[in-house]
Amino acid sequence: MKDVLIGLVVFAIIFGGALLGMFLGKVLPDPHISSESRDAIRTIMAMLGTLSAVVLGLLTGSSISSLAEKESELR
Repeated sequence: MKDVLIGLVVFAIIFGGALLGMFLGKVLPDPHISSESRDAIRTIMAMLGTLSAVVLGLLTGSSISSLAEKESELR
């Protein structure tokens, strides 16, 4: 049950961020929505995506090694 609650909270935060982004897209002045700004945001998003992939890969590797260690202790 706790996992479902965490998932719903994360979904609500992401959905709220998307709604806020759509609202700000209409409200922000033109210099903030220029092609240079969009390119900078795309670059930052690519860096964050890459960093997230690296962190998740390291987390997965760590959990696999921890599981293997616990499994060997049980035998």
